[in-house]
Amino acid sequence: EELEAQLPVDPPKPAGTIDIHLMSSILLDKMEEMGDPFVTPALADTDNKVYNKEEVKKYLGLDETDKITYVSQEMDCDDFAAILFGKFAGLVWTKKHALNWFIDETETLWFIEPQTDKMSKNLEGWQGWNVRFFISR
Repeated sequence: EELEAQLPVDPPKPAGTIDIHLMSSILLDKMEEMGDPFVTPALADTDNKVYNKEEVKKYLGLDETDKITYVSQEMDCDDFAAILFGKFAGLVWTKKHALNWFIDETETLWFIEPQTDKMSKNLEGWQGWNVRFFISR
């Protein structure tokens, strides 16, 4: 059991895909709802992965990214977000903060705070509201 706990955890498997137009629409609708309708999402593929929220939650509970020590200018928000981006999640930057996102199989957009594993449908005030960009995986 102890050895098993030290093994890397596989990221969640996609629950399916949605096409680029639907994903773009979901992101743009959310930005309009937030009062920030001028963002152009950078979507890499014609078919984009969606994930089961509970599988993502389970993965985040096992993943060690949130356990890394924060060091200003060296291991800060963009570095935490880059780690999860490398594993499965999209990347979003506001004018204040970098974090992650995914869309679930019910077409709901979820933000992930990679330093705490908190998932939410909306950004918190300290994370900023003006989105600079979204990048998909």
